[in-house]
Order: sequence, then structure tokens, then C-alpha cells
Amino acid sequence: MSISVETARSDYGAVAGAAPDQAVRHYVVTNVPTAELTQSVAACRAMMSTQSFEDASHVFVLDDRHRVAGIVKIGQVLAAPAEKILSDLIMPSGSQIVGLETDREDAASHAISAGLSTLAVCDAEGRFVGAVPASALMSILRDEHMEDLHHMAGILGNSEAAQAALTAPPHRRARYRLPWLVIGLFGSAVATAMMAQFEAVLKAKIAVAFFIPAVVYIADAIGTQSEAVAVRGISLTKTRLLPLLLGELATGLLIGITLGAIAFPLIFFAFRDLALAATVSIAVVAASSIATTIGFLLPWIFSRLGYDPALGSGPVATVIQDVLSLAIYFLVAALLVS
Repeated sequence: MSISVETARSDYGAVAGAAPDQAVRHYVVTNVPTAELTQSVAACRAMMSTQSFEDASHVFVLDDRHRVAGIVKIGQVLAAPAEKILSDLIMPSGSQIVGLETDREDAASHAISAGLSTLAVCDAEGRFVGAVPASALMSILRDEHMEDLHHMAGILGNSEAAQAALTAPPHRRARYRLPWLVIGLFGSAVATAMMAQFEAVLKAKIAVAFFIPAVVYIADAIGTQSEAVAVRGISLTKTRLLPLLLGELATGLLIGITLGAIAFPLIFFAFRDLALAATVSIAVVAASSIATTIGFLLPWIFSRLGYDPALGSGPVATVIQDVLSLAIYFLVAALLVS
């Protein structure tokens, strides 16, 4: 017996707040064996021998109101005496029934926890519509697993833009990335012009130039960590931005203080210059704080503006971090060293 699901599908829309394609109704197999409570095993076998089914792993036993009274595994039907009545073989149906609009992940999780390989699907009035077979449950679990991996990697919602960034032809990938790198190039020119303004500081103490790569590296490395955390966080949390941003800023301060405390004695003993050691340490603390803030905030801004945060935030955040970190470094050097 085959049950039409089209009427039930048209009568019931998606549950409010749930994605329409996440409902169980998209996985329902309607052409499955059904039988009446009073039917014998012999009659059930005869019925099955004359029809083909999309899934014949279970027989769904229905009452006179077309509700699921129980489910019988096909192995039991084949092994039971011919005169046996199906009502004597059925398993309790309550734990094996889900609604058309049940979330697919909830349905699959329920099947696993209950040790089930198939689920009966009923409409809002409790009438049998079809089944979610083992193959569909496996497909659901696979899709949910891949979705979770995508979220962990910061690929939001399996979006087309995120997939294109991975699979598009090289010329299209370059087109996605180049605009942000051009912005970074102009930002680098700004950083160079700014350094030229502090030429007097460099002439007064050439050792100040030795630590420019270190300050820039610290800012970039910490910023990269914050960007990765933010890109993943966009898809993994619904927490408001401000608490997350304050937490990241505090993290940056702690990292900066720790790195500054390590750098201070090393620089002092190497150069015997208290002012230089203090300058680098202060710059490292400032660079760490700036990097975490910028690195965490920019992906959120890009996401809200509709741009891919994984592509745009990195180059822009890097140049902002570099310019601000170097500006602070040279300003502190101008006060303490020169």
C-alpha cells in the first residue's frame, strides 16, 4: 500500500523559526508496506510478494483510523507462523513516531538514542504518512556532521559564497581576494609614510629599528588568532557582541603583559638600555590589545555588511594593526628613547 504525502505536505508549513529544508518531511518515503491490525502473517506476506516498495525493512500496522498501532520488522514477518496475527507481533509504536515538521537532527538523534533503524511519520492529526528509513537517517546524520564541521571552520551555513571561495576557478578566487589586498597595499604605504615621520627617532637610536619586525609580528600573530576565533564565533554563538569583545580585549591585555614581561629583561640585559626595553614592552602590550580588538571586531563588521569575513577581515585588520602598533611604538620611543 502506498500513502500519498503531497496533501499532508501542502497543509503544513515549516515550524516557525525552523529552516524549511530541515524538516523530516523532506526525507519521507511513502511507498512502504502497511497492514491492518487483524491481518494475518500469511496475508501480509502475500501482499508484499505482489508489490515493490521503496523500503521494505518494516511493516507499519495501522488501526481503523489510519494511525500507527505498531511496527513489525520484516524478519519477524518472514519467521512467524502463517496463521499468526500481526497485532501479536507489533512493537509499541510511540517511540517510533515523529511528525512531518520534526527537525531532522532531532529525529535522527531520537532514532539513535532509541536504537531504531526507521521512524514512522504522521501528520498533525496522527495519520500515517510514510517512513524515514535507515538510508535517510544516514543521510541526515552525514549532512548534520558536515554542517557542524563547516561551522567549526567558519564556513557559515554552507553558503554559496563560502563554497565559491574554496572551489571557484583561480581567476574568480583572485577577484574575490584582490580588492582587500589592494587596500592592504595602500595601508602599507601609509605605514611607510608614518615611519618616515619618525626618522629623527631612528637616527637618535638605531636600535629602535631592530624591534620593528617583532612588534609587527606580535600584532599580526595575535590578530590572526582573534580573527579565527571571531570567524568561528559568528556561526557558533548567539551572544551579544559587547561581552565577547570585552573578553577578547582582556585576553589581549593578559597576553601583552605576559609577552612584555618576558621581553623587558631580555632586551635590557642585551642592550643595557632601560628606556629601550620599556619602549618595546609597552609597545608589545599596546599591540596585543589593539590586535585582539581589531582582529575580533572586523570579522563581525564584515559579516554584518554581507562580505565574507574570512577573506576581507584579514588583510584590512593586518594593515590597521600594523599602522596603529607602529604609531604607538614610535610615539613611546620618541618620549623615552630620543
